[in-house]
Amino acid sequence: MRTSPLLLLALAIAGCASDPAPAPSPAFPGSGEVLKSADRGEVLAHGKVVRPAPGPCLEDWGQRNVAFLGCSQTTAGPAKYADQFVFLIDCTTEQIHEALKAVGGTNAVHYPGSEAKKRAGLKADTKPEDYLQGDPVLISIAWKEGASWRELPYQAFAMERVAVEGAEVVKPWTPHFVFHGSGALYATNTGCLACPNDCPGGIITDNRNPIADPKPVLKFDWSKAPPAGTEIWVRFRVIGTK
Repeated sequence: MRTSPLLLLALAIAGCASDPAPAPSPAFPGSGEVLKSADRGEVLAHGKVVRPAPGPCLEDWGQRNVAFLGCSQTTAGPAKYADQFVFLIDCTTEQIHEALKAVGGTNAVHYPGSEAKKRAGLKADTKPEDYLQGDPVLISIAWKEGASWRELPYQAFAMERVAVEGAEVVKPWTPHFVFHGSGALYATNTGCLACPNDCPGGIITDNRNPIADPKPVLKFDWSKAPPAGTEIWVRFRVIGTK
């Protein structure tokens, strides 16, 4: 007796509905490891959640020079800002930089700090090259809650405050992250990965504004983040522009 194709489909759907949510990747990197998928333009790294000492944007509204996401090490040694990251990856900044290039990421405009300072701020004569530039990058944080997986975009963990007609308005954080690579190319040793303003200290930045100024006013949302010590995987997906 043949089984109806519709019955087979119904059984398959029922089976899928009862399965746990899929893991964020077919494989998981361990401590210090980075996995690359050129087919997906994707990099996956291992880390943990940390609750740093109070600082800008962590407990109240503020302007932050340090990324929420960074590495514990650089090739020169411990990262300068390792104790200020919420999402702490346990590999080097240079490993992430090389992995992003290996999956097709390109960086178009990058600067050392001395040159970046000359280009800072939104002015009447601001030019396109006063913005750090490169391929857009989507970033997400994945972790396990019991038997289920959760994954949220990096920008979901903060809110932004802007001035509108003399009033302060709270809105979602809406960064535009691009891969510029300056932090690795010029050995800043900050450990920063995804900076919340157009900053040459890291390797990925929000380039909605020109270098350094203006900076967004942000506040981290601890209610969205898993508890300190939670093991996480950070996914970087490069969106090529060529």
